[in-house]
Amino acid sequence: MSYKHVCVLGLGYVGLPTAAILASRGVNVTGVDISKKTVDTVNGGRAHIVEPDLDIHVNGAVARGMLKARTEPIAADAFILAVPTPFGQNRLPDLSYLQAATMSIAPVIKKGDLVIVESTVPVGSTDQVARWLADARPDLTFPDPMDGAEPHDI
Repeated sequence: MSYKHVCVLGLGYVGLPTAAILASRGVNVTGVDISKKTVDTVNGGRAHIVEPDLDIHVNGAVARGMLKARTEPIAADAFILAVPTPFGQNRLPDLSYLQAATMSIAPVIKKGDLVIVESTVPVGSTDQVARWLADARPDLTFPDPMDGAEPHDI
């Protein structure tokens, strides 16, 4: 399947380079971040983080119209969830950012979309994302982690 439009949620040290490289390869990318300052910086063709050559890739992708940033996701063919999962006081990962990102795409996903969890998460978290989406979108079907099925698109 061809993914012509990718929505990357989280424009940090993983999400922004991923978005910029995909866009530099001709994929239409919408980057999403909760920080308006980050969104404005990216839309201005600059990176808000320091990575070798990242400014060049962001600037080129924005100048060619292949990378646009916003604070809310829009419909796309694929979604990459690259949000933080910091450790809480109990030394367990805090999945609240992942849940918020998942719920933010729920209104715009459609049959056939691909959802990738790029965050560092414990075993079972991808299944949890599928459950959150299934609860939010009963009109769609999602893989059942208990049926032994191979991962596949929505």
